[in-house]
Amino acid sequence: MKINKNQITNSVIIGLATLVAAITWAGLKGVLFNDGSWIFPSIGFLILSVFLSLNWLLTKSRTIILTTLVFILITFLLTFGLKIEFFAVLLLALLFFVFGSFRSISEKEDRIKINSIKIVKRGLPYIMTGLSLVIASAYYFSPLSMIGQEKIEIPRPFFNTIISPVIEVFEGQTGFDLRETRDTLYQTINGEINKRSEPYKGFIPISLSVGVFFALKVISIPFIWLTILLASLIFKILVWTKAIHIHEKSVLREVIEI
Repeated sequence: MKINKNQITNSVIIGLATLVAAITWAGLKGVLFNDGSWIFPSIGFLILSVFLSLNWLLTKSRTIILTTLVFILITFLLTFGLKIEFFAVLLLALLFFVFGSFRSISEKEDRIKINSIKIVKRGLPYIMTGLSLVIASAYYFSPLSMIGQEKIEIPRPFFNTIISPVIEVFEGQTGFDLRETRDTLYQTINGEINKRSEPYKGFIPISLSVGVFFALKVISIPFIWLTILLASLIFKILVWTKAIHIHEKSVLREVIEI
């Protein structure tokens, strides 16, 4: 059986997207469980987003798109474990992935002239929403979330920024050295916060995960534009090098006349 160029392209995209996804999820696990660096998973998510964007531009089959998305989520389960709690989140994320991908495919099919920026922009925000959900769920089961559940602390730099000017004015007027008082006040305030929040500690990991989700949504705005620019640049290079071709086709349409 003869394999055409389109099938080879689809297989390469699926294989590379799956490989990048597996490496990226491993990097994310390193951040959440072993205090690793965000640099590598961030680059991985960028590359993965570019691959998905090129998939929308180059692939004609929705089945190929769906297969790629499913493989990406399967690699997440293989990395973080087959927890039953993950399945509901991954199903919701898959719905966002599919909806965003099909929006981009429809945009490509409905356009008279190919515009890679508008095609990718059509679906990418939904991909980022799905990824944000998955990352937030991974955070919920990570040691970072458990640390946040055990103890709540006001960040010391923030505390110093607020309290230091007041204490310095008081020290200047009285001549007393209040460094020990400052430390005692810091510990007292944190102790009071933890005592008051004790009945609600069961909700703290969920609240932190929700916060992570919305933080990722904000971060995804410049991330989306960077992905669009990179995907469009690669697409133009593929056209320029004649690796892919854009043809014009006449389309017959039904019209209603009175």
